[in-house]
Formats: sequence, structure tokens, C-alpha cells
Amino acid sequence: MKALIVGHRGYLGPLVVKHLKRGGVTVHGLDEDWYTETINGLKGEHVPHSERNGLDARLVDLDPLGSYDVIVWLSAVSNDPLGELNVLDTQWSNYEQPMLQAKRFWHENPSGKFIYISSASVYGAGEEQPSTELSPTNPLSAYGRTKAAMDAWLLGQDHHPWVSLRLGTLWGDSPNMRRDLVVNAFVWEAIHSGVIRPMSDARRPILNVDDAAWGIALSALSPAVRGILNFCSENITVYDLAKRVGAALGARVECHEGDGDRRDYHMDNARALYNLEIREGELKTTHNPDNLWRVEKCLRAYGDYLPTRTDMYRKLLGE
Repeated sequence: MKALIVGHRGYLGPLVVKHLKRGGVTVHGLDEDWYTETINGLKGEHVPHSERNGLDARLVDLDPLGSYDVIVWLSAVSNDPLGELNVLDTQWSNYEQPMLQAKRFWHENPSGKFIYISSASVYGAGEEQPSTELSPTNPLSAYGRTKAAMDAWLLGQDHHPWVSLRLGTLWGDSPNMRRDLVVNAFVWEAIHSGVIRPMSDARRPILNVDDAAWGIALSALSPAVRGILNFCSENITVYDLAKRVGAALGARVECHEGDGDRRDYHMDNARALYNLEIREGELKTTHNPDNLWRVEKCLRAYGDYLPTRTDMYRKLLGE
């Protein structure tokens, strides 16, 4: 099997490369290198067999799209706050470009599988019961709306194989670390101030970044896996997350009034676990302090300087 990963050098990408290579896949990568400033600890297992990187990297520089069995589209303006900085770029990066390239791919290889990384953010202000893949979407941000738009387009492509993974908020250690995702952000606060200050008690589905990469690889390797899948390991409130991180790292937790964020959702992941053949208990959770200590170790390796994705994206936009 031959796979192309678009966006292989971000937070999630190096781990997807690792899991695909372990599955015997020949992996090619394309990345515009938006976030290389935060790469730290990249090993051979995280590097594709061939890659084209940099702001001048283009799909035309690679093998013909039809020569790939699978395309994994990771590239995106991600997440909700980031997507509001330049809504037109968010629309292009998260919806228009992947749609156009999926069309090109299927024109050249109608049986090739396209794997898109969607988000739980499509549920926005969710329902009382955990949202299933059939629940109505209610995105409250440009990021969520563009992910929902791509999912809606894919639902009309039943004559081609595709998977859209609606991932919970990612957390965990990576060779290209993020500190602006809720669990990682709380660990960063615990390290640098000793105080965690959650601003919301909203519900969130969360997922370890390495497990997300594993799920993507399983989606690529199994011909039977198709359609939209909600993928998370646990549903938890932001306050409870803060308390877990605080207990594991010995930090004080100070709960504050809400910041006006209306997002509040949780997901049913039963379909993903069944289709990906993942057993209960195989996914990492924040219940285990060892997993949080791994995040702490990774973040400490950056010292006092780890720019957020917002910082780096603003620089790209020339702000």
C-alpha cells in the first residue's frame, strides 16, 4: 500500500507516519511547514519514506495522485480560535482545497480511499445525550462550519471509499508539541505557574493524539472502514479535566466564571470502536496519571519557550 499524508509534520502527522509505517505502508508526505518551529524529538519512525516540505511545496511536485492507494488529509487551520483569525483561509484550507484534491484523486483512482480529519466541533452546542454520527450538527465557529461542510460533501460521494474521523480534542505528547489544547494547556499552566485556571465547565470529548494516529492508520489499512466516525476516548467536563491534571502534577485549581464560549458537546464513540476493532480500555485516558506525566515530560523539554499555533499562524498571516 502507498499512502500520501498531507500535513505530516504537525502535531498529529508524525504519529500517523509512525503507525502507517508499522503497518507496512509506503508513506509519502507533503507539508507547507507552518509549524516547524516547535518540532522537537523527531525520530526516523516519524519521517516518511519521501517528503516534500516548505511553503513552495505543491501536490504537483509528487507522484500522480492516482498512484496512491490512500490519501490522508491532515492539513487544516485548526482549531476553533485559530479558524477565526482568517475565515477565508479557514474555508480554503479545511473545505475547498481538500474537496478539490479529493475530486482529482478519485478522477485518477476511483477506488482510492480518502481519509479526512473532521472534528467534534461540528456538534457545537450539542444535545443532552452524547451525539452520534446521525445527530444534527450545530457548529459555532468557522472551523466547525468548514469541517461540517466537508463532511456533508463527502456524504454525497458514496461511489468512492472515504472516511471522516470526527476527532475529540486531542491531547498528549508529540514530536511537534502543542500547548494550546485543553489538557496540554493545563499541564503547561501547572508547570509554569503551579495554578490551573479553567474558564468553563463545558463538556468535551477528548482523545490522545497517538490513539488518533492509530485510528487513522486502522482506517487506511481496513477496506471495510468507511463513512463518518466519532472518535474519542472519554467525555469529561473542562473543570474535571483541570482537577485531574492538578492532582497528577500537584497544581492548584482555581475555577473561574465562564468566558462566553457556548461550545458544549459530548460524543458517542461506539461506532468507531466497533469498526476500528478497538477494545474497551485500549485507548489512553486522563484517568491514568502516567499519561499526564508523559505530557509534562514532553512540555518540560521545551523549557520556557513553546509558541502557540495562534502565535505562529499570526506570523504567517503577517500580523
